[in-house]
Amino acid sequence: MDLIDSVIVLGALALSLGGILLIWSAWRERRWGPRAWAAIGFWIGSAGLWIARFGAEIGIPLALETAALAGFAFILSRMERRVARTPREREVPPLPASRYRRLRGAAKFLIAGPIGMFAAMGIAFVVATGAPLAEQTRLILAGLIVPSLWAVFIGWTVADRRLGVPAAILLAIGGAGFGFTMIPRA
Repeated sequence: MDLIDSVIVLGALALSLGGILLIWSAWRERRWGPRAWAAIGFWIGSAGLWIARFGAEIGIPLALETAALAGFAFILSRMERRVARTPREREVPPLPASRYRRLRGAAKFLIAGPIGMFAAMGIAFVVATGAPLAEQTRLILAGLIVPSLWAVFIGWTVADRRLGVPAAILLAIGGAGFGFTMIPRA
């Protein structure tokens, strides 16, 4: 790799990290507008540099994975270890978990786990069978997006107060994805 290629790769990495820092600062200060658009612009620029250096078949998966890895590294850099405090003595014993809470927890587990994975795999199957890329690139891209999409679906399910809406949407996404792969192509 010569100097120009090195500069392109470093620029793509810097733009991915810059997009993540912009999203983080927008989230921290609750000011989404311009920073979110700038972050999207950074990620588009990063994807453009990856594609310019390695071509579309390798550049697109590299752009997606670079943003994911930079985000993971950023999260790891923001972790802090807190000193364990001794628990206080309680005068009233804790209430036992009600049956409703246990059923709700089981439902969240099922929606976030198997149903979220079903939806992520449905989308990955569509990418693996229908994306206009080379066969190897489609398979690699499909394999890379499953864990990311599953994590998004888990976060959505855990954060949402209503369980019916995420369950219905995830089942519809998964069913549509697997159904789309069964449609014969000319």
